[in-house]
Amino acid sequence: MTHSEDGRSRRYVDLVGERLRRIRQERSLSLQEVCNRSGGAFVVSTLSAYERGKRSLSLERLLELAEIYGISAPSLLEVDDSADVFTDLSRNRPLRINLTHLDRLSPEERRPLENYLEFLRTLRGDPTREILTIRKDDLAYLSNLYGVRPQTLKDRLEAQGIIAS
Repeated sequence: MTHSEDGRSRRYVDLVGERLRRIRQERSLSLQEVCNRSGGAFVVSTLSAYERGKRSLSLERLLELAEIYGISAPSLLEVDDSADVFTDLSRNRPLRINLTHLDRLSPEERRPLENYLEFLRTLRGDPTREILTIRKDDLAYLSNLYGVRPQTLKDRLEAQGIIAS
């Protein structure tokens, strides 16, 4: 497998994980509740690893999750694998967050982002007040907080002028 194919396969695993999380959250289920419904076939750490794309699903596990969620197994694999998603998020360029534009978000939208950015600033010892860079992993974490795909969150923040060019 070429490096490019490996990257696309890795991204597909990530996208399936995001889909699993979204389906679970749409059903208002916690990871523990899914484990309970599985009769002990799953543990929280394994489900979490599937959702984060850190572990690949076997066909047997895919079928079990589809049954728990009450959907077909193929529908679990239906993800947006457009070229934009692969190329845009696969670049490891840091994103520049314009801290002075955070007030463009509603207080409910702004709070999780502000809290995480303050955590990063403290962790890094970064006194900056205008621009803070975040990595792809930070965007993935934030998108989980918001319950959306990383590209969706990135697009939203760009539209608000929060991600600086």
